[in-house]
Amino acid sequence: MESSTTVISLSERDLNEYDELLQAERYDQFPVHTLLGRTGSIVVVDDAGRVLYGKAHKDISPEALACIPLQGQYVYPTVTHWYDKQGRQMTLVASDGYSGILYQTPVVLDSEHNILYGSIPGVNTDTLSDEAYGYLTQTLPYGYYIWKHPFQSADGQSRWLILYEQILRNEEYAHLSMIWSRTLLLFLGLYILVLLAMALWLSRKVCGPLKRLERGFTELAQQNDPEPIHCRGPREFEQICSAFNQLSAQLAESERQRKALEDNRQKLLADISHDLKTPITVIQGYAKAICDGLIPPEKVPEYLDTIYQKSNRLTGLIDTFHEYSKLEHPQFTLQTKRLDLCKVLREYLASKYNELELGGFVPEIEIPDESIWCMLDKTTFLRVLENIVSNAVKHNPAGTALFFELQRQDGHAVLTLADNGVGIPSEIAGQIFDPFVVGDESRNTRQGSGLGLAISHKIVSAHGGTIQLVQPPPPGRSTQFRLTLPLA
Repeated sequence: MESSTTVISLSERDLNEYDELLQAERYDQFPVHTLLGRTGSIVVVDDAGRVLYGKAHKDISPEALACIPLQGQYVYPTVTHWYDKQGRQMTLVASDGYSGILYQTPVVLDSEHNILYGSIPGVNTDTLSDEAYGYLTQTLPYGYYIWKHPFQSADGQSRWLILYEQILRNEEYAHLSMIWSRTLLLFLGLYILVLLAMALWLSRKVCGPLKRLERGFTELAQQNDPEPIHCRGPREFEQICSAFNQLSAQLAESERQRKALEDNRQKLLADISHDLKTPITVIQGYAKAICDGLIPPEKVPEYLDTIYQKSNRLTGLIDTFHEYSKLEHPQFTLQTKRLDLCKVLREYLASKYNELELGGFVPEIEIPDESIWCMLDKTTFLRVLENIVSNAVKHNPAGTALFFELQRQDGHAVLTLADNGVGIPSEIAGQIFDPFVVGDESRNTRQGSGLGLAISHKIVSAHGGTIQLVQPPPPGRSTQFRLTLPLA
């Protein structure tokens, strides 16, 4: 075998879709450059090979026209040259694939263009002309592949569309290969640069927030208060940083509350120690003086009475501290029942009326006739009333009016306890419900424990209600408490 060439068309389009265009003889609308390339062209001839369209081309002989291979989607003519035993050059022309029309048989020719095997439809001679041989072996016209496609004109005449497709020369192929290689290298270079840019971007957008989070967790582990992390990056990292900032703020707030509770606990212990120490010191001193015989006999009953009074004071303080600590316990619960608040308030005032009258206090009572039902632990709620009323009696002079008002309002029972006495100093009004807050800041002279209103606040809160000191009080009143309880 000397050589073998397979002709592969650049266009594998089915030209039958253009038959209507060809039948209408609109040849100038045929997509030449799209199908055949920039230098391709077409010619329309009749069965005799006369040019009907494309005057730049010469007529084609019927023999040469018959040797032009048919264009088909899957037709690939192969031309093979070899030498026989006698040294004569032989040529084999065959078609690979399937065209579906006319011939498919291979043709063998010698160097004189004699047909030794096979036949060509439309060729009635055993020897081909140079033109016919050139078209058959795709060596004419030089630099082009040539194809034919049959169609009929509008009046039913047979026509042939001759297509000239430029052969891609080795130099052009090498040039295109070089362009493709350079394009591929450029694409790979750009791809690598994009990957590097993406890696750098991810490093800045991901590693940066991760390092800030690591610093924040380190500071948090060292019990420091880390600065809020400002993260700009992927939405997931922004959410993580936001969650960390919230966690950090909550932990910082919890730590502040813990320190405040610890400070309050220390203050509570100091106040309890001081309040217990004062009566104990008096009891010890008086008892020691009596035991040592330092007190005249006529003074002994007076000293014993003082010891008794101080022991009662000590017992009262211990009971108050116990009640406060019981309310502070997490397992503390109320024993509530559905009670008529109007009836409870009337019973309390009836039991307190004589004491208030003897002390010179004037009660002014406004309680509705209809029932107001609430869920109450009667014992603890009466302690709330007693604490507020006792404070009013203890810190106000005789002649002070005490106001008791109860009404239904917006689904709640609202109880107002007020007086027109000396009032509460403004410097302690904001902390009136804190433990150990009293009107007299001198701990040596005060008589109360400072826990009454703190206990009242906890009891009302346990009932699901609220208690507040109205500031400023309405005209004609110096102190006013407002209790709100849910209706049952």
